Amino acid sequence: MNDMKKPTVAGYSTQDEITISSLKVRFDAPGVESKRIFANGRMQVRILVFVVAVNQSGAPVPLQYFPDLISTRLIRFHDGQPLAQDAYAGVPVPGWSVSVLENRYAHDMPGTTPATGGTGGTTGTPLEFWVSSSEIGQLHIAAEVTVQGKVYRSNNTVNPDGTMNNESIVVSAERSPEYSHELFSWRSHEIFGAWNGVRLFRYDLGLYLGGQQVKLIDWDTHQYGESGRWPVKFCYTGMLTSLRGSRSFTGIMLPVRAAEVDVVGVRLPVIQRVGELVAFKGIPPVYKFSREELRLDPFFFTALDEFGNTHHLSLVVDIQSNEFLLVRG
Repeated sequence: MNDMKKPTVAGYSTQDEITISSLKVRFDAPGVESKRIFANGRMQVRILVFVVAVNQSGAPVPLQYFPDLISTRLIRFHDGQPLAQDAYAGVPVPGWSVSVLENRYAHDMPGTTPATGGTGGTTGTPLEFWVSSSEIGQLHIAAEVTVQGKVYRSNNTVNPDGTMNNESIVVSAERSPEYSHELFSWRSHEIFGAWNGVRLFRYDLGLYLGGQQVKLIDWDTHQYGESGRWPVKFCYTGMLTSLRGSRSFTGIMLPVRAAEVDVVGVRLPVIQRVGELVAFKGIPPVYKFSREELRLDPFFFTALDEFGNTHHLSLVVDIQSNEFLLVRG
């Protein structure tokens, strides 16, 4: 005979029969029933599900103390199918997806006011979800709660207790914008110092629309077998002849959060501007023979902004002017 007792909290036992007395789906701002995101598979919107459970006596059940008793997921309102789970690994999930983890991208569209919190007096145990979409469209989202094997849904279908619950929100996924390369700022300036004759230049890449910054938070490339996680030497000209003698120049693009860079043997500290990407050019005083691979082709890379949108750009090596020209990728 098993004398082990079921766990109890404030007079509640897991042997009690539980029903769901309230199931609500909300955004993180009161009174808001629809929100917009970009359909890039990265930008997320926060959705809260509030669950109130009671036992057969009508007493509230503290679900937070019994996580194994209840499972909750988001579903499509029209057919009850669950949203795909996103264990985000750097590649957006096809279609609509949901995660329990917040990612690094902004959650409010440009020009909108960020949510200030509050749920309009909604009660219950809040469960947090983050929804994104890689396809353009609109989706009604409801919730499904399973407790003690009984399934309750908020998509206006009949629940185990005979009630129907019509609780949902709407998320619209819009096409990601495409910007001309001319809308990006590409500024350079020379860095003066005792560099033993080496000339050093810094380039800063930003995006400003109507005077408002859209932060660039990362970049990547597959050219030359490289990636944006490390400094990429995207240009090496080898020996160039001119009336002033032999010369060469080199270009290096830095990963975000890089604290220093080595440009043609000169090590520099780097302070990156918020929301901008940075590259450097080095011109040694004289050419020194090297077996290093020449890199003169346009350098193709993808910049990633704060909303999760990608921008395909390239840097053209202009040998005549010793410059890197920003163009569309």
